[in-house]
Amino acid sequence: MTKTQKIEAGKVYEITIGKNVTTVKILSVERRVNGQLVYECENLKTNKRMTVSGSKRFIREIKSEKPAKVEKVEKTKTVAKTERADGTYSGLTAAFIVLRDAGEPLNIRQIMERINERGLANLAGKTPGASVSAAIQRELKNPASRFVKAGKGLFAVR
Repeated sequence: MTKTQKIEAGKVYEITIGKNVTTVKILSVERRVNGQLVYECENLKTNKRMTVSGSKRFIREIKSEKPAKVEKVEKTKTVAKTERADGTYSGLTAAFIVLRDAGEPLNIRQIMERINERGLANLAGKTPGASVSAAIQRELKNPASRFVKAGKGLFAVR
């Protein structure tokens, strides 16, 4: 930013952090004893507070009609547990069925062996185990998840 532009509290600016660029909202501006300006900011991408000393890192002011802070909405989407026309299930639902019937925690290799033995899912691709594992990990982020992490590499049902 040019020296003539004043950085004000309540406005949104683009700043540099190392080689990266992020967007911050200025919460307060303080002048230190040595005369240096210090800016208390909130990073709008991570919602974390940070202190920026000096105005050299500020690139430009962001002026938009959009609200500056975007609230993260928690996903509560439920996965369909219905059987497909060919009698199979999705990999995630098949993993749930296997874990429910096992009654004990299993690793992804054991889960995939049991899915294949029972013919619960028709999973194509080079690494179907990785796909099912990734789907379980995604669902674990949801508080209403059907799965729990029972140990390193082990999954179980609630």
